[in-house]
Amino acid sequence: MFSCKSDPKPQTVETKLKARAKVPVFNIDSSFSYLEKQLDFGFRIPGTAEHEATKDWLVAKFKEFGLSVKVQKFNTTIFNGQKMPGYNIIAQINSEHADRVIIGAHWDTRFIADKDPDEENHDDPIMGADDGASGVAAILELARTISQNPIDMGVDFILFDVEDQGDMGGDVTTWALGSQYWAKNKVPKNYSADFGILLDMIAAKGARFGREGYSMRDAGHVMDKVWKLAQNMGYSDLFQDYNAGGIADDHVYMNQAGIPTIDIISIPNPDNKESSFGSYHHTVADNIDIIDKRNLRVVGQVVLAVLYRHSDGTLGL
Repeated sequence: MFSCKSDPKPQTVETKLKARAKVPVFNIDSSFSYLEKQLDFGFRIPGTAEHEATKDWLVAKFKEFGLSVKVQKFNTTIFNGQKMPGYNIIAQINSEHADRVIIGAHWDTRFIADKDPDEENHDDPIMGADDGASGVAAILELARTISQNPIDMGVDFILFDVEDQGDMGGDVTTWALGSQYWAKNKVPKNYSADFGILLDMIAAKGARFGREGYSMRDAGHVMDKVWKLAQNMGYSDLFQDYNAGGIADDHVYMNQAGIPTIDIISIPNPDNKESSFGSYHHTVADNIDIIDKRNLRVVGQVVLAVLYRHSDGTLGL
């Protein structure tokens, strides 16, 4: 009931709508140069001088882009009893912002090519152009690009170590040792994020990204949004809807740490247990010759779109 002394005044609720963010372009030439630089260091096997030098370069690059960087050192023992030092590298943009997304990858390379068709190569290390360097190359370019194109949220990049030194066909917990350590000893302390994306083996020729099982189980709502966005951007040839099966990867432990995380990982042959990841996987053929620059560019561009769409509220997560 209104008083007769005055006309009713319409009530208004003031809401602030964010302006739609402009998604910057992912520079493939820059990203590819970061991939090549990692290979120039040689095999990035934990405990080697090449691994140590790569770590120092990665930290320096993040700092060059203006990110705050922390290195989480840990010591571990792999399945064969060999002791290895590990370094998880955490680099943050807008470290004080409450809204955060985490983008991860592993940066180590496997110490043996135990899936190589030539048994004489089984004790040789792999170069890891795709399995290791591709995800890192994307992340470095993401960090560089976002540092030059302000974003209204926090973005955290984590490069996990000692991911690829597990027992082939054995206990799945022998893989992803760096992310297991981080999940139990989060840096920053009490860290949380809206969601996470893991990038693993994203740039090989013939890559296909199916819906990985643990991603769907633990972060299906994230995968739905990311895959829909990628497909709407015209990349349905890479981002496909087939069931790719469950992969023991770093995202498993990120999910266990309470961060709904998906794995963008190429599984071109999901029905072939021996070569589900491609014929080059864990062989000496994982070198620069198998890299498709378009695939690296597409994944980088999709992740940029996800981040900027989330920052302006239009992604729907």
